[in-house]
Amino acid sequence: MDEIILGTGVLNWHADERRIDRYGTVHLTRNPDDGTPDSVLFDTAPVGARGQLVAVITGTRPAFHLGDIAHGLGVDPAAVGDKITLGAGTLFVESSRYGTTEIGVSPDDGREDSWLDPAALYRCHDQTVRLELHRL
Repeated sequence: MDEIILGTGVLNWHADERRIDRYGTVHLTRNPDDGTPDSVLFDTAPVGARGQLVAVITGTRPAFHLGDIAHGLGVDPAAVGDKITLGAGTLFVESSRYGTTEIGVSPDDGREDSWLDPAALYRCHDQTVRLELHRL
């Protein structure tokens, strides 16, 4: 399997993704705690490639999010070294209205919600990850 490193940083997503149930994109932030946060741009990501979006936990941080109570999802933080598959489909990148660059995979089945696995996302929430695309 061909593995492509997309970026490294602290994984998060915007609340809009939860509110509309799309759960379709994430972003990575470098230096989130030193007052100079820097969003990963994903400018070399192989947009249009099909594969699995995988988060490899490279560092843990306190998780302060409660989860998605409406869907019965709590936060079950991962450990360093865990490889968590966030979703599968066609890789895309988009700009957010919040100034970050978002990345995700659109599923092949055409569904409109849960493009990425919400339970997997909450395991990675606010953790330091290496985001990879495992091409199919």
